[in-house]
Amino acid sequence: MPLSRRAALWGAGGTLAAVAGAAFAAPAVASVPAGAGATGGLRRLTGAGGVRSLELPATRSLLATGSPTDDAVLSLPVDGGSMLGLTFTGPLPSAAAVRVRRPGTAAGPWTALTLEDGASDPLWTGPLGPGTVVDVRLPRPAAAGTRLAVVDPGPDPADAPTEAPADAPADAPADAPARGARTLAAEAAADGPVVRSRAQWGADESLRGGRAAVAGTLRAAVVHHTADGGRYSRAEVPAVIRGMYRYHTQALGWDDLGYNVVVDRFGGIWEGRAGGVSRPVVGAHTGGFNSGTFGVSMMGDFSRVAPSEECLASVAAVIAWKFALHGLDARGRTTLTSSGGGTSRYAAGRTVEVARISAHRDLGYTACPGDVGYAHMDDLRERVAARLATTRGMAAASPVDRRYADVDGPSLLGAPTSAEGDALRGGRFRHYERGSIYHHPGIGTFVVRGSHRDKYASVGWEHSPLGFPTADTTDLPGGLGGYTHFEHGSVYRRTGADPHVVVGAIRTAWASRGWERSGLGFPVSDEYDVPGGRASDFEGGGLRWTASTGRVRQV
Repeated sequence: MPLSRRAALWGAGGTLAAVAGAAFAAPAVASVPAGAGATGGLRRLTGAGGVRSLELPATRSLLATGSPTDDAVLSLPVDGGSMLGLTFTGPLPSAAAVRVRRPGTAAGPWTALTLEDGASDPLWTGPLGPGTVVDVRLPRPAAAGTRLAVVDPGPDPADAPTEAPADAPADAPADAPARGARTLAAEAAADGPVVRSRAQWGADESLRGGRAAVAGTLRAAVVHHTADGGRYSRAEVPAVIRGMYRYHTQALGWDDLGYNVVVDRFGGIWEGRAGGVSRPVVGAHTGGFNSGTFGVSMMGDFSRVAPSEECLASVAAVIAWKFALHGLDARGRTTLTSSGGGTSRYAAGRTVEVARISAHRDLGYTACPGDVGYAHMDDLRERVAARLATTRGMAAASPVDRRYADVDGPSLLGAPTSAEGDALRGGRFRHYERGSIYHHPGIGTFVVRGSHRDKYASVGWEHSPLGFPTADTTDLPGGLGGYTHFEHGSVYRRTGADPHVVVGAIRTAWASRGWERSGLGFPVSDEYDVPGGRASDFEGGGLRWTASTGRVRQV
């Protein structure tokens, strides 16, 4: 259940708000706040599907619902839509509930809504046809600042494939290669969970704001429930997710769906927030703790009923897969630092130790994932641990595999072209179609890609004077070129030119002048022998090292 409607948005780390060796195959991944300032009754925000904002009628024209007399029922005609939510411009009321009255049938039951930080969680109702009336019950003083959001999820994706593809992240460049399960390492086991893509539930990518934020690594998983009644059929699942997406983006103003993954009561696993399921994408699901956590939400309200066995099994499967990628222990604990805001339990800057698999309520002032859902947390940890134990006996996710997942390796580097192998001094490496990943336990794990990788290969990899990489290949602003730093040197390349190696004292002297920003510009040669020393040529001159003095001078 998303926490802190505004703070979770900004707490996502800067925006508003793969394979695991042989352990797991990669899963097949196959606006305006509503009604602000409006005076009319109904306002449609989009065409095919969308959110309508209903201004509640004046309470003076309505009768109180008996006792207590400070509660009011406000009745609004609704024609269309399948999901409801409440947004508040004033203080959050103590409670609110809705019921649906369809023509020719008895009024439905009152359903209490979960309220947090300016809004309710959305409620799936099924189709609201002509003549439908929605009753809203809430304290009379809150009525003037309350609006009813009516969500039309839009049509089903008619062209969605029946088998989940592994598409490139929704924010990847148009020419990025597809992330198909069969483009990953051939030796990866085929027992990873199937994750249905955003395309399969019909995400309208034009509703998203900006590119996905990605954390440096994954530290924990956070389990949620959607607090919806869970009265949806298997066929309705994609529409429910589309409705949540539209509510989050169009009624609440979020950048995207808050959860990284949602799991339905039939055990279906669905890609939530865009950016790539294998990557540590920053969501908007746990105020104060969105960065470095993986938000999995069970679709339903588990305050009084238990999640289905199918749902629990799938939640465990997707968390186990993510933990295998990052080498995490299902029963372990980790330290997180709060960014604060909203209803987070911890102020900004507070460091707390939590279980690697935590519930939303462990980190925020919320009932999520419901009392019965929360009672299953130890069960979930044991299920994840059991899955990891059976797969890690084959092969644990290595630092190289984890780095491949973190950078969305299939899109950035392509498929593996070698097995993972030994490098010098206890290091490891693996080659891919468009680059390589090198790991050294004392240095780190870094990506060398494109022509920089080709240059690194030509001089002898880590056996060369460059040694191991100390940073990923980095593109310079404005498409000027790029560079890769190594233990004892660097590879630099201006766009349209060949890459060149700069090492040792000459590299140090060039760096002191400002690298390629200096008057020397980019290198136009590798270092070479000259009488009495070594030299490198640059666009704006040359640097010469004299062996007898150890000094570097510009020539």
